[in-house]
Amino acid sequence: MAALQESVRKAQAARGEDAGAVEVHEMPTAKKKAAGKAAGKAPAKKTAKRTAAAKKSARRQRGA
Repeated sequence: MAALQESVRKAQAARGEDAGAVEVHEMPTAKKKAAGKAAGKAPAKKTAKRTAAAKKSARRQRGA
C-alpha cells in the first residue's frame, strides 16, 4: 500500500499537481452468489429428439 501511495505522489508531482496528502481507499470485495438454482429462473427447455425418420406410406401407381 505504501508503494502505491508513493507512486501516486510521484505521478502527481510529475503532472504538477499539489493535492497534499492523498488517500487511496481499498475497493470492497464483490459478493459471490450462492451456488445452485437462481431464484425465479426456470431451466431451459429441451426439444424432443427424433429417434426414427417419419414413416411415409408407399405410393400406388395410377392407371395400372
